[in-house]
This record gives sequence, C-alpha cells and structure tokens, in this order.
Amino acid sequence: SQVTSSIATSMLRRGRAAGETLADLVWPPVCRLCNDPVSSHRDFCRGCETELSQSRSRMANACRLCGRPRGPQSGGAQRLPCAQCLPGEFDFEGVVPLWAYQGRVRDAVVVAKYPHQAALADALGRRLGRRVAEVAVAAGPDVVTFVPSHLTRQFARGGNAAEAIARAVAWQIGCPCRPLLRMTRRVAKQAWLDEAQRRSNVRGAFSLKKSYAFLGPSQTAGRHVLVVDDVLTTGATANEITRILRSGGAQRVTLAVVARALLT
Repeated sequence: SQVTSSIATSMLRRGRAAGETLADLVWPPVCRLCNDPVSSHRDFCRGCETELSQSRSRMANACRLCGRPRGPQSGGAQRLPCAQCLPGEFDFEGVVPLWAYQGRVRDAVVVAKYPHQAALADALGRRLGRRVAEVAVAAGPDVVTFVPSHLTRQFARGGNAAEAIARAVAWQIGCPCRPLLRMTRRVAKQAWLDEAQRRSNVRGAFSLKKSYAFLGPSQTAGRHVLVVDDVLTTGATANEITRILRSGGAQRVTLAVVARALLT
C-alpha cells in the first residue's frame, strides 16, 4: 500500500542518514585539496572554495568558442567568435571552461593528476559537469570522451586524470562516457613548447580506438562528442583530437575543461 511504501521510504532515508553520520565519525570528511576538516557533503573547505571560485564570474562570461574571458561591458556573451578569436584558430565547435588556470586552480589541476587524488578529480568533474549543464549546449552531447595519455605516462602516474574528470562530467549530465581515442606515440610535454611546436608535437599522435573505429557508426558517426580535459592552453591538442573524431564521422565536437590558461 501507499502507507507501507511511505514508511519504507522514510526508514530507508533514516538508515542512509545514520550510515552517513557513522561514516563521518569513522572517516571525518576533509577538503579534497588541503585535507582540512569540512562539513558533510562538502568537497572543499571555505578557504579553498573561495580561492578556486575567484575566476568563476569571469569565466561565466567567456567566449563560447575560445574560452577566453571577456570584459564586463563586452555584451553578447553567446556571440561566436569574440574579438580575441583568430580566423581558423580552433577546429572544435566551442568550449565550456570552469575556471582560469591560475593560483589555487593550478594547484588543484596538478594534484588531481595522481591516482591517490581520485576524490579530487571526481569533485572537479562534478563541478565541470554542472557548468556544462548550466550552459545547456544546444542538442546536448551524445557521448563524452577524454584526452588520452600514453601508456607509459599512465603507468608513471597510475592513471589518467582526464578520464576520471570526464566520467564525473558524464555522470553529472546523464551521458555515457566512452574511451574513443588512443595515443599512437609518446609526445613531449606541451608546456615546454611554443605554439608551432605544439601543433607539430601532437600531429598524428592520436587515433580512434580500433574497437570504436570498427563500430564507428554507433559511437561517433553523426554524433555530438564532448571532449573533456583538465586544461586548455593553445588548443593544439584539442584541434588534433577534433580532426580525428570528425574523420570518424562525428558531426559536432565541443570541449569542456576545468581550467582555461590565460596567455598574454
């Protein structure tokens, strides 16, 4: 009966609440970044939350194509491209950045690259997923994927932070996450290279995974693919990945990143 169902639901909720309270006593919740104590259901302490969110309002007004923030008087935040975009600079359709890559955000992105910081990567991914949902990309993505890393780098770090972030984004927006791409060779760290060298460094470094290439029509053909990464700098890697996905039939490729580097 409805009464019995209501009682059962109430008891289940109370049981969950009691379990969470007990878990908090055994494993007191801490900030994902600095490990200071926090209240239940909070990812970050007040100090880290404030520092991480400092650029949120600026990035909320960012260009939807390049992800660079605009001035408060720029207007037309949805217009593509903005005055900073160069013709043919980006092959992907647009980008959703969460924060600017500076200060505490830089610390969070670097720390999240390591496997023992999976909870931090998950927290960043959920925040990014909520931002993607807020932007409400037209005809939302059909599938979420991520920028792959070479097996040797995954072994050295114990995993791929972009994948952990992407899976949290996908869960947040209710979309499947698939490892559509693989690296065909090792590349130098992009941070050490100039813009021309970055493009050359990643050219031909990615391909569709064989299983997805074989099953292409069900995974990429005619689909809107959302590519998740931790940082967008010049866009060289994202452009190369966009080229590969489109060669596999993807109709639209957009990008979501935890942080946008602001180059001067």
